[in-house]
Amino acid sequence: MTKTIIAYGSTTGSTQTLAEEIESTFNKNGFDARLVNITDIEPPEITGYDLIVLGCSTWGEGELQDDFIPFEREMDGLKLEGKKAACFGPGDSDYVFFCEAVNILEARLESCGAELVTEGLKIDGDVDDQLDLASEWAEKLLANIS
Repeated sequence: MTKTIIAYGSTTGSTQTLAEEIESTFNKNGFDARLVNITDIEPPEITGYDLIVLGCSTWGEGELQDDFIPFEREMDGLKLEGKKAACFGPGDSDYVFFCEAVNILEARLESCGAELVTEGLKIDGDVDDQLDLASEWAEKLLANIS
């Protein structure tokens, strides 16, 4: 069984909603994933997982959600070779840096040696109306690691 963590940072609840939908899809497909708020985990803990799924919204001029900033910085130097990873996040395409947090986290995971197994999920606007996209993305992710 693939040991999986879904770690998210959420200010308004949108990223948490996406994370819970992804977890639900994993569970429906027989995968047990640990769902955790990014404030409740330290970066070295993710090295104990085979699949690392990170969720973060984009703020300001393409910045990470506040809770994710120290976590991402502390990832510097983590050894994630042999680990699979994927990222997701909500955003607003009216801004220049649409879902830049997904790009930042994907780059950090790759710099640590993780293999991105699917394109990042970027949800534009209200997530509640697009949960089917999160489910489809999660199913594609699971298919790519099987």
